[in-house]
Amino acid sequence: MLIRPRALLLDFHGVIGRSEARPGREDAFIEVLARIAGPSVPVDRIRADHAAGRAAYREWRNAMARPSAPPELSQQEFWTEYVAADWPAPARAAVRDSAEVLSRCWLIDNNDWTLLPGIVELVRTAVDAGLPVAVVSNTLCGAAFREIIAQSPLDGAFGAEIYSDEVGVRKPNPAILKHAADRLGVDLAHSWFAGDKLDRDVLCGRRAGVGATILVAPEPIAHPSITPHTNVADAEGLRTLLEAYLT
Repeated sequence: MLIRPRALLLDFHGVIGRSEARPGREDAFIEVLARIAGPSVPVDRIRADHAAGRAAYREWRNAMARPSAPPELSQQEFWTEYVAADWPAPARAAVRDSAEVLSRCWLIDNNDWTLLPGIVELVRTAVDAGLPVAVVSNTLCGAAFREIIAQSPLDGAFGAEIYSDEVGVRKPNPAILKHAADRLGVDLAHSWFAGDKLDRDVLCGRRAGVGATILVAPEPIAHPSITPHTNVADAEGLRTLLEAYLT
């Protein structure tokens, strides 16, 4: 048995939406990055360093799933330290000053974003029942996710959107969920939090004392020390579960 929720908190990628890389768009992005960096950095070097930076950032994100209170890497840190660490000073300064533009371009222009099946109906069910709903997500660029939501049927549906780059902490740091609770004016002990990753979402919910942590995944995922309160396959399954606790 789960608690009857008074608020619903949702991860973005894997619960609300998903992305698919646009073929050939990386070349266009490298051209943008090269224009910002200037002629002191050859395009081949830019391409290689961008790929290396992304790979290092993935490893860092995986490592940050372990500490008790991980911080978020800023956009400026990513572009200057992970991509342009060894570029000439003027090029590093240029990408630092354009960090938000580059982050948004990489997330939005290089990907096709779609809402996952059932998410609109899930959010509407919650809102119609008087439950406040918030997005709580790790991302390099929360502004990009805000843009995606604003251009979707979910525009205006969320009482809060909490993104790691904007608050400076990332899941599984429990502080990010406390930001959401404060914005909604709710108690985490009476909230549900749904996400698709055990070591980020479920662990974060457990650390924050969320009333129910729900893993959204087609198949249950086993972990020796991280266990969700329950598992649903997708947003449609989460809506069915929510309706059962609202009646």
